Amino acid sequence: MNLLLIGKPNAGKSSLYNILTSGKNNIIHKEEGTTRDWHKSSVKDLDNIFIYDTPGVIIQNDKIDKFHFSDLFNSIDKLIYVIDFKDKYYENEIQSINKLRSLNKDIILVINKDDNNEQNLNTSLFGINNIFFISCAHKIGIENIYSYLEQYDYKIEKKFESSFSIAIFGKPNAGKSTLANSLIGYDRIQTSPIAGTTSDFVEDSFIYKNQKFKILDTAGIFKKNKIDNNSINFEAIRKSLEIINRIDLSIMLIDSNNGFDSQIKKILSMLINKSRSVMIVFNKIDTINNKNEFIRQSRSEIKETYSQTKNLSIIFISANNKFNVDKLKSTLFAKSNRIVKKLSTSKLNACLKKSSAEKPHPLIKGKSVKFKYAVQISTSPFTIKIFSNFSKEIKKNYKTYLANNFIKAFKIEDTKVNLIFTSARNPFN
Repeated sequence: MNLLLIGKPNAGKSSLYNILTSGKNNIIHKEEGTTRDWHKSSVKDLDNIFIYDTPGVIIQNDKIDKFHFSDLFNSIDKLIYVIDFKDKYYENEIQSINKLRSLNKDIILVINKDDNNEQNLNTSLFGINNIFFISCAHKIGIENIYSYLEQYDYKIEKKFESSFSIAIFGKPNAGKSTLANSLIGYDRIQTSPIAGTTSDFVEDSFIYKNQKFKILDTAGIFKKNKIDNNSINFEAIRKSLEIINRIDLSIMLIDSNNGFDSQIKKILSMLINKSRSVMIVFNKIDTINNKNEFIRQSRSEIKETYSQTKNLSIIFISANNKFNVDKLKSTLFAKSNRIVKKLSTSKLNACLKKSSAEKPHPLIKGKSVKFKYAVQISTSPFTIKIFSNFSKEIKKNYKTYLANNFIKAFKIEDTKVNLIFTSARNPFN
């Protein structure tokens, strides 16, 4: 079942969304209008109940403002209308609810900020049967909403393969939201020429060849000296960066017109060092005159700058006119079936043994270097711990040799392989 949270800005929709989904996906900020796109997540422990959070909805002059129902509404079963208990004047809410009745959806009324559990509001004004008094700030009444939702946690027959998660990173106005919309298949996310339109990461999904892909559009990453630490943009960027090591693949989206500048290099280096897998996508290629030369130079610069990261995938697209978006989907599908998440410890050690036998490390202080054991300790980033004597004196070129052998043996793509050497006696420490 799909539920849509609506109501005036700052009524507490995002707070209720975060509590019910047991997460902190949506930014809560004193500035009105923090939620600029709608968000979707399942209710905690109720895998088949989904809640959508929206920007504030105000209905005036018989028109719905600040929300595009056309893209979403067909999939919604019930509306959860959130109002502020402390307002006391509800003419606009009554008008809005009466307008929403014409959409033939069940309406649940949630009265938030009843911090003292007074419940002394004349609810007959709204003409709604299912009414809940709550306080998100004090977690009052939430269990009643949860009990109500439990009855609708029915089985969903249609199933897809487990989702492959993708997040899109980049500078403001690189076209992240436009690309996300192109992948999803319709205008799911607000786009604008104004930098910073996406103020928190937006999550949705699409199906390609019976594979489910979860996609997250993140806030544009500004330069540090351009952001106020108390602003929504600062909070948005912080939350965007937190998800890097929780996803399967990071897309570094670059505006072809801006080129491969220092800020792009910093963001990409961060993604390479923290992500499970990275893919570089140059957007707006349709605006470049000498495309072949631009593509050649871009590939050459990336290969030279990130020589330690093998097999980095690079695609050139135009999200706006859908050029090469199908190719991108096809590449993502291939990667979803190819990305190495966990290496067999026995195969990893067999590769280490073979590599060190074929090319032994130079003697250190007249003694042989012995590589005793290898174990993968992380996928984000891809990290292998190797137990050895002289662990602090392993030569840099030999570390590169071993990393390249692991990459080749296990067909590792789009990620940097980090090697950590230790002399601990117990390899499981």
